[in-house]
Amino acid sequence: MVIKHTSFSAIGAITLLTHASICLAGHDRHLHRPRQATCNPGVSAGQLSLLESEMTTFRGWIEAWFDSTATADPGAAVAQLKEEFEAYDSWMSAWLNSTIGSAPAPAPIFTSVPLPPSQHPSLAPSPAISSVSPVIVTLLTTSVLQPIVTSPTASASSGLVSPYSETVSESRPLSGSSQATPSSIIVLPHSVISTPIGTSSIVQPPISIATTLSTDTSGTFDFPSVISVSSVSPATSAPSNPISSGGTFDAGSNSNVAVYYGQTAATSQVTLAQMCQDPNVNIIILAFLTEIAGPGNYPTVNFGAACGGSSPAQTAAGATGLLNCPAMATDIITCQGLGKKVMLSIGGASATSAFTSVAQAQSFATQVWNLFGSGTGEASDLRPFGSTILDGVDIDNEDHSTAYWSDFVTALRSAMNSDKSKIYYISAAPQCPRPDASIPLDAMQTMDFVWVQFYNNGDCNVGASDFISSLTAWSSDLSATGKGPMLYIGAPGCTACAGSGYLSPAAMAAAIDSAKAANLKNLGGVMLWDGPEALQNTAGGNDYTEVVKSALT
Repeated sequence: MVIKHTSFSAIGAITLLTHASICLAGHDRHLHRPRQATCNPGVSAGQLSLLESEMTTFRGWIEAWFDSTATADPGAAVAQLKEEFEAYDSWMSAWLNSTIGSAPAPAPIFTSVPLPPSQHPSLAPSPAISSVSPVIVTLLTTSVLQPIVTSPTASASSGLVSPYSETVSESRPLSGSSQATPSSIIVLPHSVISTPIGTSSIVQPPISIATTLSTDTSGTFDFPSVISVSSVSPATSAPSNPISSGGTFDAGSNSNVAVYYGQTAATSQVTLAQMCQDPNVNIIILAFLTEIAGPGNYPTVNFGAACGGSSPAQTAAGATGLLNCPAMATDIITCQGLGKKVMLSIGGASATSAFTSVAQAQSFATQVWNLFGSGTGEASDLRPFGSTILDGVDIDNEDHSTAYWSDFVTALRSAMNSDKSKIYYISAAPQCPRPDASIPLDAMQTMDFVWVQFYNNGDCNVGASDFISSLTAWSSDLSATGKGPMLYIGAPGCTACAGSGYLSPAAMAAAIDSAKAANLKNLGGVMLWDGPEALQNTAGGNDYTEVVKSALT
């Protein structure tokens, strides 16, 4: 959702309706399509009054902050702004939960008078900001978080630039389950943020992600106030050190775990950054780019509950199938900072992905490169993830036509090879019956990874009678012209994730053992549909990603 030139009260109301008026009502996981149903937010006048009061106070703080940046230390100012947005984000999430579920409304966090600087001896203001009010001095000298947002003034002084343009509010749907996580709502005043999203960058990955809200309804939520930022409660504070996570990426490993992200109900409960924190996961594939020639002759993307809404620039260009996803962009940078690879998947069971000519396939490759890679041929503000650059592209074509996909892969690889600054990857997700009806073998032989879907296909399902013979045949096919790509075992991550092929943790471990015993040199690991569902599947005592990783290693 993108909002321009509107009041904070209106933003609050629209945000509430965005979250509360649409609820997930299950989905067809096989077709990768969530269904939605209408909800009743039932917001009381008291709750709206609390929201308006908090947002008005926060806006005043923001305006005062920007007034102070001309003389404030840029690093401290930027860090403090980041911190206050995090606190505000958590408060708003709690407020939204209180309107949708049974949780109590949170206590205000921006209504207390901060302590004067003299009572913070370890955080004394610098002479450069001594003329700023004590409130701002206190705020600017109590930073505990890394920078993510900066004003144009601070940008000029510190070299930092904003990852947002105009006024953006991107919301992540809430869930009513016991594993609910806060939504991510970042609202920036249009009058003070003007750096184009497509040309900006975030200096370093954020060191915190959305925290899990307590489901205890017996008391009030404990959120930091502007007078206690140096002693934030553990539930909402950022760690003192950057996130530490295993699962870093080695393209030649035989124990990698790749997961899809974006199209199941669990997406609303597991952020992309949280998915990347799982030490068992190495590759995350964003699902999906669903239409190669959508509105305005631009692609259509659908990341389910992870992102929604086009930007004004996308709408003006007629590219209403594109989305504006700054929160996902930040999470992608977090993932990459953890050593994970993040790829974009083209296709899905219900996608429109048939090419009509070589020229169209080649043109689409260029467009994908410009919108998601390091290409510069499209307007920067049309890019769904702004300046964030993905690590590769996955092909999950399921429309039963292989025409021109080899041309697409060749053109895309050529574009990727033009950027010497990093390594890019191409992958595919064919069905286990050979040959695949939708992805040509010659194209797959030039790729980096192929995760064969050993599910929904009877005898070649993972663990079924023909599983090992099918896996071995795929290994031979992919390496027939040389080394070829690494071969992954594609499997469902939960009982309802596929029509058939899901295995219990013990059976899955046994199937992986049998695959390892086949001694296939190009076996790369396991792919799971999908990551959030697998992460929440603890049927065997451990989550399913851990079951798979343990069996591989």
